[in-house]
Amino acid sequence: MSETLLKIENLSVSFSGFHAVSEVDLSVERGKIHVIIGPNGAGKSTLMDLITGKTKPTEGKILYNGTDIAGKDPGMIASKYKIGRKFQGPNVFDNMTVYENIEIALKGYTSIRKAFTYRRTEKVKEKIKKILNQIQLYDQRDMMATELAHGQRQWLEIGMVIAQSPELIILDEPAAGMTDVETYKTGEMVKQLAGKHTLIVIEHDMDFVEQIADTVTVLHQGKVLAEGSFAEVKKNPEVVRVYLQDENGEGF
Repeated sequence: MSETLLKIENLSVSFSGFHAVSEVDLSVERGKIHVIIGPNGAGKSTLMDLITGKTKPTEGKILYNGTDIAGKDPGMIASKYKIGRKFQGPNVFDNMTVYENIEIALKGYTSIRKAFTYRRTEKVKEKIKKILNQIQLYDQRDMMATELAHGQRQWLEIGMVIAQSPELIILDEPAAGMTDVETYKTGEMVKQLAGKHTLIVIEHDMDFVEQIADTVTVLHQGKVLAEGSFAEVKKNPEVVRVYLQDENGEGF
């Protein structure tokens, strides 16, 4: 039986009376890929903000390895608890090469002392090479970030998150704006991260969700509407009604 890494209990947050997340219960198994789907405004990004400390909950618990991290400082959650997050749009250093982007993420300048004592050792170079191969950008390592295609920029930011050695990786729409080929490659990349890392992925592309998901949770109006495998969720009448039906009223 898989071990639970993250357990959310009765989590809620309100903004001026609006319940963005309401009484959410959620368990994420260690080493698995847990995908969160739902219509716009369902509370997906707010839930990720709560996990990473960007937003403080009104009530509820976020148990991570058994410790309640709800309301803790985002910096502490990232560094002490090893939770890394990639936002929807690529956030990379355009004036640096691909290699340098990974290197600066790897350095983790958390103190002046670390900045001055950093050395590009063989061990460091080998780790950067491994990450570049993971994100399929080793051949582009000397290119400036601005020269990369959109999909490659998304992969670079995934690499920057990996470089921080997170236990839990949160990816917000990693396939957004990608071609079908890029989307498939991204899915395979994400699957290869599972096991060593645990992943929570927010996504709208159902082909991508089917490709990667171990478990799918559907949010609607800030609440959990359904949960299960992709096959189970896509057949759920309520999920089809509020999210998966097309303009002709037919399911996915």
